[in-house]
Amino acid sequence: MLVGFGVLAARSTGRFDAAQPALPTFPVVPTGAPTPGSLSTPPPATEAPTAVASVAPTALQKPAAAKPTAAATRRATAATTPRPTSPPAASTRGGVTPTPSAAGGEPAMAAGAAATAAAAAPAAPTTSQGAATVGSVMLTFDAGADRGYAEDILDTLADEHVVASFGITGNWARANADLVRRMAADGHLVFNHTLDHRSFTGVSDSLGGLSAAARRAELDEADAIIAPLIGHSTRPFYRLPYGDDDPHVAADVAPDGYTRKIGWTVDSEGWRGLQSTDILARCMKLAASGAVYVFHVGRESQDGIALPQVIHGLREKGYGFKRVDS
Repeated sequence: MLVGFGVLAARSTGRFDAAQPALPTFPVVPTGAPTPGSLSTPPPATEAPTAVASVAPTALQKPAAAKPTAAATRRATAATTPRPTSPPAASTRGGVTPTPSAAGGEPAMAAGAAATAAAAAPAAPTTSQGAATVGSVMLTFDAGADRGYAEDILDTLADEHVVASFGITGNWARANADLVRRMAADGHLVFNHTLDHRSFTGVSDSLGGLSAAARRAELDEADAIIAPLIGHSTRPFYRLPYGDDDPHVAADVAPDGYTRKIGWTVDSEGWRGLQSTDILARCMKLAASGAVYVFHVGRESQDGIALPQVIHGLREKGYGFKRVDS
């Protein structure tokens, strides 16, 4: 067995198998330049190094966005497309929304156009103060509920150069101090309409009426709120809520300085729900020199809407305007 391994090893080294022809030998050529006399066996061609093309760095590709669906497109369109809005409401500044006139259903002119038309018409004879010779009327406005048309009314009076008188409650003055200040600044009279419009007699609100002390308190508490806004006391002017009066009211409130009770001779009845055309017709029918009109600023009354036409109609009849304290 050892002999077998020796034979196998001899074959693998070439020393045992004599029959196998010997391979030719070649001189060893040292690496580098060939030496003289040596076999000029050309060295194997050395391949030129292959240039590696530099590849520009590729930007990181973002995943392709998914194509929006029709529903997503609609939602995006709905989000970016403004919705159609209702036409803007007509400005009521200086003229309120045009309304049908009492005569023939024609739309009322805006304040600017109406003023132009009035200027073109023959002017009624006036005094040196500008009041018509026929006489003057007094426009009064009660404010005790909501803000309503109060600002529109003030704008109309300013545009028409008309002075008026405002009876306001203390609670309304507290909620609308800016308008109370403007009333005074625009030259209107601001008078006392009690704190919360409680009937002095109980006839209209069925609350049992008020004692003499409670009546004075209603006026005094209202004055404490209003006076700082207009720069002076509301005394001596006051108006009774609902006009509810009795033989004792004057004597009950006089000790606190309230001696000038302001009533009215013409009620527009806008507070009853009359339309502006009916308010206009009523005010024209009852016009007279020295008339005291009562209107309301609240939104439930259309007095504010009718006011421009009322002023124009009274001027056409030759009336001027003044405050109740004139």
